Amino acid sequence: MTSEDLALLKSSIDLVVTLEMADGERFLAQILFVFDSEDTPDVFYLKVERGPHGNFVPLGSGGYSTLLSDIAALHRLEP
Repeated sequence: MTSEDLALLKSSIDLVVTLEMADGERFLAQILFVFDSEDTPDVFYLKVERGPHGNFVPLGSGGYSTLLSDIAALHRLEP
């Protein structure tokens, strides 16, 4: 993850972004919290999908945590 991506991630709390993982997986995520200090910097998020009215609906009932080093890129959604 580049420093620009990290800055974008930190400014995306409560917003939905597309996360692209190092293994190629891509999905929509609502960012909840970014923890970028200590030995295991990570991000906490909800996986979401677009609902029938253009809103975002959580997938499942739990959140996720991923190490920042496992994220290849992230992209803000265009309005």
